[in-house]
Amino acid sequence: MKKITDALTPCRSLKLTGIADEMIKYAEHVQLKDRELWKLVTEQFKSFPDDADNGWRGEYWGKLMRGACIVYEYTKDEELYNILSESVRELILCADGYGRIATYSAEREFHGWDMWSRKYVLLGLIHFIGICAGEELKSRAVSAAKAHLDYIISRIGRDKINITDTSEIWGGINSSSILEPAVLMYNLTGEKRYIDFADYIIENGGAKGFDIFKAAYENELAPFEYPVTKAYELMSCFEGVIEYYKATGDEKKRDTAIRFADKLIETEITIIGSAGCSHELFDNARVMQTSDDRNGLMQETCVTVTWMKLCFKLLKLTGDTKYADEIERSAFNALYGAVNTEESLCGSEATFDEPYYRDVYDTYHKTHRPQLFDSYSPIRAGIRGRAVGGFKAMQNNTSYCGCCIAIGAAGIGLVPQSGVMQTNGGWAFMLYLPGEACFCKNGKDVVFKTGTEYPSEGKITIKTELKESERFKIQLRIPYWAKGFSLAVNKEELYIPAENGAVTIDRIWNGGDVIELELDMSIRALRSENDNYISFMRGPLVLARDARLGKTGTAISGPKEEMIFAKTDKLFKSMVQGIIDTGEEKIKVTDYASSGKTWRRDSETEAWIKLL
Repeated sequence: MKKITDALTPCRSLKLTGIADEMIKYAEHVQLKDRELWKLVTEQFKSFPDDADNGWRGEYWGKLMRGACIVYEYTKDEELYNILSESVRELILCADGYGRIATYSAEREFHGWDMWSRKYVLLGLIHFIGICAGEELKSRAVSAAKAHLDYIISRIGRDKINITDTSEIWGGINSSSILEPAVLMYNLTGEKRYIDFADYIIENGGAKGFDIFKAAYENELAPFEYPVTKAYELMSCFEGVIEYYKATGDEKKRDTAIRFADKLIETEITIIGSAGCSHELFDNARVMQTSDDRNGLMQETCVTVTWMKLCFKLLKLTGDTKYADEIERSAFNALYGAVNTEESLCGSEATFDEPYYRDVYDTYHKTHRPQLFDSYSPIRAGIRGRAVGGFKAMQNNTSYCGCCIAIGAAGIGLVPQSGVMQTNGGWAFMLYLPGEACFCKNGKDVVFKTGTEYPSEGKITIKTELKESERFKIQLRIPYWAKGFSLAVNKEELYIPAENGAVTIDRIWNGGDVIELELDMSIRALRSENDNYISFMRGPLVLARDARLGKTGTAISGPKEEMIFAKTDKLFKSMVQGIIDTGEEKIKVTDYASSGKTWRRDSETEAWIKLL
């Protein structure tokens, strides 16, 4: 087997300002340093609460741990590290004599969401091992992860229980998504049984009665045409395919993952960067996002984050800027829109899967701050805070958690890592984030200082700090939406055409050199497939109506001439607010991520606006 290295390596020493830094610090403070939360999700493994309802309480710890470790890679916060270390030590003590760390009893195991939850135990441990500074704890975590997976392998596989028979839900793709940590365990230990288990999962096809991997490779069906269309779980399986390719060099698996992701871009990803307008299912959302039949919950935050994670893996692997375009779209619109920066609570319009969950929610929040992440994002006229995805009651119905609440931090943490990356011949700027990125090359520091108000404005300056002159390439992503751009180095204009979504400057660089890039941020109107809705974008930001600025839910005339956008004073916290003059009428808007933040009708949001 030939191991594959990524084309791009993220920066591990970042000091950012701006919204990406703000979101990470907020998530760290509000959620990830909450010791009570860590105690709650760890205690689920001390009994078997999921036996009663085939639940998924066992996923929360691993999701939170993975996200917290990604955030820690950016913040290097000592208090956070200590909290995570304590939680890992506590989790390891939950293992039974067989090495199982589970929320299902041995008598009820391998049903419902058991394998899915065990997958997240593995992912949480693996991510912590990646940041662990103490050899004793790292060794214990590795041993716990091995014992945990070894137990599974002893019972699941060829001539054993079929992996797709370990769940009655979604054709077993939730169970098959353990592919990713199985490969990561092979990378961590070099022990062949783990890659053999990954081989088995892929050979088995991922879903009961349908080979999702073969379908993606053949590229004839879109994912919404598969027999099983659960968006989050399907994408999770293909994250594992990418890791399998990197571990084995099997080029077919590379093509499989790329074709799957590209088909999603073609058929599923919406204007705000999520997928699925039929609750949490793929449904040709590229078209259905403006269907009047789609009025329920949609655009799940778990889907948004998993899409970002899939694109992040492909961006690193291929260096293809289209995946950076997608990460940017998702982060600055769907994901940041789901962050509960106003600390709102679900109101009277919110629905719960079980009637008593409403009481659990209300009781809990009498003494606890609101959840950090919303679960679903409206894209036509609607409100946030309509439901808590993956809600499960705990602690005798006095507490709860949810799937989107637990996954959000992973997406928040990936944004800085997607910014500037090292290539074989230099560096690539994929997202334009203000702040400082420091790399070490051949024992010498290479520092880039980026100044910008992006994504609100299109002007970007990048200053190099080098101790010695050196020749290398700097690649600058030119987003898909930019109608034009200007480029200069040390005030000298450069005329370099964009190729494959980027310009590359190959020269001898000196300390103090300054790159100036300006992207055309002209407002754009996008019409729906059926020409019945219109949306507006400025740069990567979707512009939305918000009831705090004016009317929503009313139809408008389409623009008859070139549109004009004028910024206005901000009436509430946002990245941008302004007025769009379409030539027919004037529309007050804000960036979508800042809209709807009261989770009530008084801030009803609207990204797609009905046309007359």
